[in-house]
Amino acid sequence: MIMVAQNTSAISHWDTKFEKLIYEISKTRDDLRDERDQLKIQCSNLTKEMESLQSQYNTVAASRDKLQEEIDMLTHNRTDKPCNHGWTKFNNKCYYVSPNGVTKTWENSRKDCREKGADLVIITTKEELDFVSRRNGVSWIGLHRGEREDEWKWVDGTDLVDHGFWQKDEPNNSDGEEDCVEVSSAAVAWNDVPCKRKFSWVCED
Repeated sequence: MIMVAQNTSAISHWDTKFEKLIYEISKTRDDLRDERDQLKIQCSNLTKEMESLQSQYNTVAASRDKLQEEIDMLTHNRTDKPCNHGWTKFNNKCYYVSPNGVTKTWENSRKDCREKGADLVIITTKEELDFVSRRNGVSWIGLHRGEREDEWKWVDGTDLVDHGFWQKDEPNNSDGEEDCVEVSSAAVAWNDVPCKRKFSWVCED
């Protein structure tokens, strides 16, 4: 009887351990299934996101290609486009030089250019400087002082990022109001002067 009782107790013990093991295995299986389902959902979401990003990329790429075509066409048209009457062509750009003897302030000179669909000239090369300087003695160009003393901006909003073509010891803002820039045929260089002075001007289209 004692042996039977011991065997029964041992069997009961192993049954309990087996049931516990079965439970743990089942729980692990269920956890793995849940994790698998979550991974499937994440994978599906990532796939959708990737497809959406690819679609956006394709749209942006198509827009870029279209814009490039338009830029190429505009560049081609600009190169071949003749200048309006009274304008002079130089390096595929059109320039308007104010009439001899006519002078304006910097602001009014710019106003005249803008009324013509252009703006005061932006000088970026030595060749352009030489071309503009040969015009009407002293002429306004499209460069003016920014908010800071040492900041100079072109009329298109861009900063003067290099040393430019200043005369020696310029800009000096000698009277504290020299916020606009002129170029002269004598110096073939820039000089800062008060904007209220009156000079000839050169527009660029």
